[in-house]
Amino acid sequence: MKKYSVLENQEFKFREIKRRDYNLIKKWYKNSNDAESISNNSTKRISPRKWYKDYKKDCDLLIYIIIEKNIYCMPIGAVILRVIDENNVELGGYVIGESSAKKQGYGIKVMKLVQKIIFNKLGCKYSYLKVNCSNRPAVETYIKCGYKINSFIEKKNHDMYIMRAVNKTCT
Repeated sequence: MKKYSVLENQEFKFREIKRRDYNLIKKWYKNSNDAESISNNSTKRISPRKWYKDYKKDCDLLIYIIIEKNIYCMPIGAVILRVIDENNVELGGYVIGESSAKKQGYGIKVMKLVQKIIFNKLGCKYSYLKVNCSNRPAVETYIKCGYKINSFIEKKNHDMYIMRAVNKTCT
């Protein structure tokens, strides 16, 4: 799958991660209660060099740093996408990690740009994600961005929704 090095609109610039971003992303995800870990095995320590090398080998994984261009003019978060096949992308998650940028309404704006990447740049028909049922703000953000609850997963520690968005130009 083609990895785009830079994508942007008037408010945000998404750039592909670099090895130096490892500690920043790790900090953001550590400080976020609802975000998933950036490594496949969160209990195992992994060096930035190995993490980045593994990322570069994985052609289906896309990780972007979100740079806010108008107020903060700096990285404020990250988004993770996994291309399943030519029609499907899994949104692995996003995080607005900079505390000053939280609760500023960036979630919906970021998600709309993410959907442009999924549906327009990658040309996929469907976008899937998993979200904790208890994470009401995230569920509401996804619903506002066109995702619908597709199914429910019962887990020991937390229940999850699988949500799906459809590329409207493909239906």
